[in-house]
Amino acid sequence: MRVRVTVFVVLAALFGLACAGPRPRTPVVPPYSSAPPASSLGPVFGISTVPRVVPPPGPQDYLDAVEAVRTSGARGAFESASWSELSTPAGLTKLTDALTSAQQRYDVVLLTLKVLDTNNRTTPPDLASLAFDAPEIEGRFHALLDTLKPHLGPRVRYLSIGNEVDVYLAANPKTFDAYARFYADAVTYVHATLPGVSVGVTATFEGSRSGFAAKMAQLNRSSDVVVMTYYPLGPRFVPRPPSTAKPDIAQMLSVSSGRPLVLQEVGYPSATRLSSSEGTQGEFAAQVMAAWHAAGAQIPLLNWFALGDLTTEVCDTFTHYYALPGDANFAAYLCSLGLRRADGVPKASWQAFLNAART
Repeated sequence: MRVRVTVFVVLAALFGLACAGPRPRTPVVPPYSSAPPASSLGPVFGISTVPRVVPPPGPQDYLDAVEAVRTSGARGAFESASWSELSTPAGLTKLTDALTSAQQRYDVVLLTLKVLDTNNRTTPPDLASLAFDAPEIEGRFHALLDTLKPHLGPRVRYLSIGNEVDVYLAANPKTFDAYARFYADAVTYVHATLPGVSVGVTATFEGSRSGFAAKMAQLNRSSDVVVMTYYPLGPRFVPRPPSTAKPDIAQMLSVSSGRPLVLQEVGYPSATRLSSSEGTQGEFAAQVMAAWHAAGAQIPLLNWFALGDLTTEVCDTFTHYYALPGDANFAAYLCSLGLRRADGVPKASWQAFLNAART
């Protein structure tokens, strides 16, 4: 089973998103009235803004990371939260603050609401025993969207309902039909209440092309966009060669069947334990960005994970979250996805990414 780590969980675990500088503590409408028309933007990329984490980061470290991302040419952003987090006032405030900040800085934002999160169901605890298509769950999700609506300005162009859902649904096949009905209902509600927002459901690239591909195609019948994460891993989390990027992205576009393809997360580890290196990571970044450029409007948003590496302690926490405690290869994969080391020193891959992004 392959599992992925997503940016909102990472940032929340690091420093609760509160160190990103002063932000209003009560929900407010994002302080802008318009966004550039999509036709004038063209495809955009983002970089998940994990700052220097050794020694422990402060507000300035987060702001420095934001500046590094912005000067790279990034005009897109990815934010996410689990539904269970959003059932608490603190979790809701973290997300709405993050959305306000992202919409102030970037032209295009993807928001993923993690009803499922890879191998975890993350509905609020009082809904945990209900089927996904139970009226109580559908009604509560509608209410969540109503709560978030004042914070979703015109720069929030994409909404994904569920993160890497193929992993959970493949492991729990009896839940698939109920989730499919829940998802179709949610798409209908978003279309009615958030016009202009394109809706999708995030799957792993592997799940979208494997034995679960037919199920993902069924889910995506309701989708406006196809959303994927892409980490080209082989057995034991050892990455495939950088040259895999071009054919993999061509296959993704085939799967999307003419709908826009949004790449929520793209990453590649640099750990020598995994037979990789900073140079290999940079080569993969260059190959991905070249394929993205060539795809044009077919891939309107690509988000790279991540700017910086995580600490060993945080990676160990995630090995438990994803039910792989003590897996040294998984920890090495998680801890080496950044384009900078944990102490903020740029890897060779950082300059390779910048060169490719600016081509």
